[in-house]
Amino acid sequence: MKIAIICGSQRPRSQTAKVGHYLVNLLQAKDIETVLWDLGEAPLSHFDDTFWSEPQGALQQAWQPYREALTECDALIALTPDWHGMVPSVLKNFFLYCGTAETANKPGLIVSVSSASGGYLPVAELRISSSKNNRICWIPDHLVVRNVKQCFNAPEPGEEKDDQYIQARTLHSLRLLIEYAKALKLVRDSEVADYKTYPFGM
Repeated sequence: MKIAIICGSQRPRSQTAKVGHYLVNLLQAKDIETVLWDLGEAPLSHFDDTFWSEPQGALQQAWQPYREALTECDALIALTPDWHGMVPSVLKNFFLYCGTAETANKPGLIVSVSSASGGYLPVAELRISSSKNNRICWIPDHLVVRNVKQCFNAPEPGEEKDDQYIQARTLHSLRLLIEYAKALKLVRDSEVADYKTYPFGM
């Protein structure tokens, strides 16, 4: 099994990326292969319609490594900071690139990160607006990492109650994601989805 982890902060060396690397270590300890992209360190170019009109253009070439890796993945984890209650544009931009070949009928886990007590609104935004055409299947479970500066700073939970709770809850969510990945592979293998006839969601 292979899981992609997308760190959606626009800030280099972000708390979001810290959580992403923590998830990599957890998954690799379970013998699950991972690929991690930190969009704060290497953002994609702004998406525009040349992606379709220029099949060999700059945007297609930039997306090719992501396309190849995502196609091989069984699931995806999207991490977003809470910026004024919104998902940063760099992560929204990422999902504009995604198509059915990369993410359709694959489970996704949303992880929202807040330096204080926020974090829920970016979860709602991703559920509403990021899956229409690429058909990613966000699982019902999600994580909201509040007071993130006090969390995920060591492999084992510290004395902070927030850290103890979120580390335990993270293990639970990852176990669910793995089982969804196994189950949805059956849907993909069935080839029941006809995305040539119905390329766009309603």
